[in-house]
Parts: sequence; structure tokens; C-alpha cells
Amino acid sequence: MNDWSSAELLEHLYVSSIRIYCSNKERHGHILSKRTIQRYAICLITNGTGVLSINEVTHIAREGDIFILLPGMIIEGTSQVLDPIHYSVIFFSCLQVKKHRKEWHMEPPHFPVSGKHPISSQDRAVKERIERILAPVTNRQLSEKLDLKYQLHSLLTKLMIIKGTQEKEPETLVGMEYALAFISENYMKDLKISQLAKMAGYSINHFTRIFKNHMNMTPTEYFLQQRIRKAKQLLFSSEKMKEVAQQVGYKDEHYFSRAFKKEVGVAPTLYMKDKSRRIAALYYGLDDYLMTLGLYPVAFLSYQGRVSQHDPVPSFEAFGQEAVRLESIKLNYNKLIQTKPDLILTSDRFEMDGSLTCIAPTIKLRHSNDYTKMLSYLASILGKESQAASWKDMYAARKNSLQNKIIEKWGSQTAYYIRVSSDFYRIYGSLNQTGTLLYDDLGLKLPIEFPHKEWAIDFQLSDLKLFNPDHIFLMTDPTEIARQRLQQLMLSEEWLALEAVRKQHVYEASDLLFKTLGPTGRLYAMNQIASQLQIDKVK
Repeated sequence: MNDWSSAELLEHLYVSSIRIYCSNKERHGHILSKRTIQRYAICLITNGTGVLSINEVTHIAREGDIFILLPGMIIEGTSQVLDPIHYSVIFFSCLQVKKHRKEWHMEPPHFPVSGKHPISSQDRAVKERIERILAPVTNRQLSEKLDLKYQLHSLLTKLMIIKGTQEKEPETLVGMEYALAFISENYMKDLKISQLAKMAGYSINHFTRIFKNHMNMTPTEYFLQQRIRKAKQLLFSSEKMKEVAQQVGYKDEHYFSRAFKKEVGVAPTLYMKDKSRRIAALYYGLDDYLMTLGLYPVAFLSYQGRVSQHDPVPSFEAFGQEAVRLESIKLNYNKLIQTKPDLILTSDRFEMDGSLTCIAPTIKLRHSNDYTKMLSYLASILGKESQAASWKDMYAARKNSLQNKIIEKWGSQTAYYIRVSSDFYRIYGSLNQTGTLLYDDLGLKLPIEFPHKEWAIDFQLSDLKLFNPDHIFLMTDPTEIARQRLQQLMLSEEWLALEAVRKQHVYEASDLLFKTLGPTGRLYAMNQIASQLQIDKVK
């Protein structure tokens, strides 16, 4: 972003609130545990030296340094024991006012500068503004609050429009940061400490001593930390041990195994099979897969609010009090960080922003409606093959039994699943989780007129006559507008003319869409359908 764009952003920037925090000057040692920044922030290092990690990019922090932090950034800091670091943070909320097609609207601003700022707080203009903002004032009057916002806006103007006259850092510190960045990007290569020392502008001994002072570990230990972190993620893939070792910089898989065990406490072949491994399941159904295998995630997405009737799978209650329920796909990363996961499982349907990988090694699984294949894959990695085999045998027996009972009672039957939303009426086809349950597992069929290559179709009331099934499974989203649209649907002539409606073969299935994403939920849903079809008494 150029200076003109930055000026335009700042001209239309509205600051709604400001909060000041100053670290305890008596505090020593580690200064900042891993956390997510929730608001915009300007962090000023007021004393001491240490290290600040922003989204896993490591920066040397010293007196006078300024860091621009944006919402969603994951930060972590450590301090030198002999020269403890202190800092002040200016937290603020803001929006940018924009005009589009003669209408004004507000949206989050996109600052052109973030992370460690090249300007020092010793810059005269910057120093004056910061001192005004940090001045200890209690019970500010309205005029003082307005002045505070003015000073912040003025400070942002100075920080966002960089003229190239800022104070340069000492070359040695620049070199140390360059060496840290080089290690993070090239940890899989055969790096030499002499090479890094030269890069940082130190002798080997001086570099090693300075590195340990800042990082609380030697360069060799830092190499290993970076390699092990990546290895933990690769171990969850289908790659062979030799390939994993090579990807993290070890030519000999046996040497890699010894190094991994020394660092982690368990051999890489057993790492994922350790039942005490702390796993967070961050997509619907993944917690169910783990639970089916006898593993209990430390965090998972809550189904509450995603279906109109929250009816949890019974066996979830066994770990419901201990695991952290994250209420939606817009995750509270701080709550997740507090669970201290060793591994995060998510789906390719989850739009990751890069923050998860800063919390723990993260595996993005390819979504599949083939629940047996997914269960077998997870079981092979986690050492739960016998549990998976037992579940699949049990489920297959139940599935075959219900298929026979449906044929015996009803004969060949058509059915589909309808979802009533605030925005649409939708019929789901066979290429999704409800489809595999209804058509593959229970042997029901889609109406012949339904376009079988579509995973779902949105319809108008006038379209209902095109698809006339024997049975309808009905879901309504938990909103007032969706409930109003349901009433509109059920009072329409098109709805009342359907075969399933006339025979009263319409079944409440509001939680079916999400339950069928996992094995145990699928079994529960199958038993629920058996009860609704009156072909079996669920025990």
C-alpha cells in the first residue's frame, strides 16, 4: 500500500475505544504466554530485551521497539532473566468508513504495516504522541477522550506512512533476526552455526551466547524444535517414516527416530498412538470419529445452535464436562490455546487463516462421505484398528437388519431430506452425508425425477410437484424467519398435495444433517429413523 492509500485509510478511520495496559515492572522471566490478539494494538517495549513471536515469526524485542498487532494474530513472548522486558500496549477498536455507489458503510481496516515497525519510539514525533497517550489519567473528561483519539490517529498516521527516515537498528540485531528467519525457513537443511554466526555478524561463540540469551536455548536446540514440530504434522500423513525423516532434514530415519524420542519422550511410530495425546477436533463430525475410537478431544465444535433441537449423541456426555466446546466455526483461539492441544484436526471445508498452525501442528483432512474409509484411516494412524473393525462390523449388521425390515414392511420406498432455511428451501440428494445414510445404508431411493448428479437443489414451492416421495425427513433452521417459511411451506397447496404429506410420512429430522457427519451420530440417526418408520423398537 502506498502513502496515498495509507492516507486515504487514515482519513476515514473511526476509532471507537482505546484501552491502555502496562506490564508489571517487577515481573521477571517469561512475560507473555501464547494468546490471540482480539483488537488492534500498538505494543511499545519500554525496557529490557527479549523475544516476541508473531504468528511464529520471531523478532528480537528491545527498548524502543514498536510492534503493530492486528486482530487474529497469535503472539508469544519471552524475556531475558538478567534484563527483564517491560512493555505498554495501546489496544483500540476501529472501523474504516467507505463509500460505495453513493452509500456509506463501515468495514475493518487493512493496515499496510504490521509486526515489528522500522521506526523506533525514540523518534521525536512518535515519542511525543506515545507519551500523551500513555499519560496516567483517571476518569478522563470527554475533551480528554477526544484528545486521546486524536493522538492515536496522529500516531497511526506517523506509523503507517513511512518516509524512509526512520532510525536504523544496530546491524547485529538485524543480523540476528535474519538468522532466526533463515532457520525457520531452512531448518530441514544441513545448517552450520558458523554460517549463521557470519550471517548475524558475530563470531561463533558470541553468536551462540547471544542466541541462548535471547531464545533460552542453543541454536542446535532451536533447529531440533523446528524439525520436531513439522515432523509431528507429517507423522499424521500416509508418508513412510523414511520420507518424513528426509522432509525434516534427516537422511537416516533411525537417527531421526532417536532424536524424536529424546525430544518428545516417545518414538515417532508410537507418537500418534499415545492415548494421552491431546487432540482438538475442529470440524463437525471429527469429534465423533475420535469418540468412536475411544479417544476424547480436548476441544471440539459445539452442535448447539446449528440445529433447531439440540439433542446430543448420548455418549458425548462422557467427556462433555472436560472438553472445551467452541461455539462456532469463528473460533475463540484463546480458549483453544488454553486446552494446550498436541495436535489439531480440521477439514478442507474449514477456511483456515493460518492461525491454527501457530497453536499446534494442524492436519487438514479431506472431507469424505465414506465414513468407513475415514474411520479406518484415522484408526490406522491412531493405533485404534481393532476399535474401528469392531464398530464397522456392528454397524454393518445393524444396517443390513434395517434394510431387510424396511423392505419387509414398506417394499421399495422413495424419500428425501428437506432443509428449511431463512434464505432457501433445499432438498438434499445422495452425494452428501444424509444421502449416504438414507440411500446407501437404509436402502431408500430418491424420486426418479431428482437430478442424481446434484448433491442438493434449492427449490420454489411450485417445484415440489416434480419430486413426490413416499417419505420426507424435514429440518428447520433455528431462526424465526425459517420457522415462518416452514409455516408457509406446510400451508401451501403444493406441500399438501405430496404423497408423503397425505399419508403422514413426514418426520422431524432437524439434527440429522450434522449427526450423520460422524460414525456414532450416524448410528444414532439410523436408529432414530427406524423408530420413525416404525420398523424397529430402539432400545
